[in-house]
Amino acid sequence: MRLLTAMFAIACLASPALAGAAGKPSTNPMPDVRIDGDTLIYIGGTNDHGLQALKAVLAKVQDGQITKMLVNSGGGDTKAAIQIGFIIADLKPHLTIDTGCFSSCANFIAPTAATIAIRENAFLGWHGNDRGFAITAAEEGVTLREHLRAMVAPQASDAVGPDGRPVDIEAFLDEAVTAAEARMTEEAALYARIGLPNDTFAVCGVGSRFDNRLSGDQRGWGFSLDDMARLGLPPVRYEGAGRYEDSPAFRRWLIVLTPEDCRG
Repeated sequence: MRLLTAMFAIACLASPALAGAAGKPSTNPMPDVRIDGDTLIYIGGTNDHGLQALKAVLAKVQDGQITKMLVNSGGGDTKAAIQIGFIIADLKPHLTIDTGCFSSCANFIAPTAATIAIRENAFLGWHGNDRGFAITAAEEGVTLREHLRAMVAPQASDAVGPDGRPVDIEAFLDEAVTAAEARMTEEAALYARIGLPNDTFAVCGVGSRFDNRLSGDQRGWGFSLDDMARLGLPPVRYEGAGRYEDSPAFRRWLIVLTPEDCRG
């Protein structure tokens, strides 16, 4: 089912990606993962390559050595990102965001840090987690299966398997629904592990209330420093001048939402 899994990733997870834009967070499929003294560095997409590289470099450090982390990531595979999040939760480093931490990076890495520092002209932004698919399906009055069917229909119509035959969309949906539900359980377990009250920050902009709000290069949403604290995220500071939500990177890539926007 490798082809079907790839279709699902393209249709469901990669659509808001920042690919091809200058100043974007890295989505390098072979992440640069290394240790520099007391700092863990992760530059690139969240995927199994990154997860395995992270495990490899951490196997060589002493307990307590890592107290800081530098990340530059546009996100990627949610399953791998959740597992990366569990590892970072055990380290509880002081996180610095260079360029950006978006998508799965914002969902599963940033919340596990002790503190977050956003460098000047960098950003922390969201466009939904896996539970967002279920939220959108419920809003549409359809099952998760039917919602995913509509999302992959354009790709599925022309897709063929290794045998040259058309893809079995029902078999794909069997796998996709099971996988999505498993990831929802895993992400909920991660949030519980780090003591977050809920995943509001990750689903705030999901649904039709925010349709057509994005313009230009904008791909998701972000919050002010005070509002991130209200949502239960670790203490965040912005290292640039002025208000974080007025910074060039924020305004280019994100719209501003508040906790009040997340209700109803």
